[in-house]
Amino acid sequence: MSQTKEQMTIGQLAKRVDKTPRALRLYEEMGLIVPAGRSEGGFRLYGEDALARLQWILELVELGLPLAEIQNMLEAIGHAPHGGAAMDVLRDEFVRRLDELDAQIARLIGLRQAVSAGLRYLDRCENCTRKPLPECCTNCIAEVGPDLPDMVAGLLAQSPVDRTDPCQKLSDSPKPME
Repeated sequence: MSQTKEQMTIGQLAKRVDKTPRALRLYEEMGLIVPAGRSEGGFRLYGEDALARLQWILELVELGLPLAEIQNMLEAIGHAPHGGAAMDVLRDEFVRRLDELDAQIARLIGLRQAVSAGLRYLDRCENCTRKPLPECCTNCIAEVGPDLPDMVAGLLAQSPVDRTDPCQKLSDSPKPME
């Protein structure tokens, strides 16, 4: 990527990527970014190429790569005997990350389905006046079968509600003495 004439200080670059100058100095110490030069006052100056590299690094971090792994990957690419070998390093990492993303998406889809099932069940409880205990929900349980949605069953499993008269309507509960 070609460097433009526009140069940024470390503070300006940090603002562009929503990081602190201290974080960028760490990236520089690790060899992840390189300043294009220094100002007359000795301040680090960065070009658009550093911005592009930082955005790439931050995407990799968002994918779950630790900075040390990114550093190792860049070193392996730098020591590769040819471009194809260098890109194989990156390709292998991308394949690993894609597999992890697919697994994470599958978990999230499962959670979404569980929450949706729980919401469908809870929609029927809107006007309920009984205590939130499984033994009080016989009509509801009969409608959905013996298996409550996991997102509801876990709540009702150890309900803190008083079980002395578990199915008493809450409106029928004795009022506390004043």
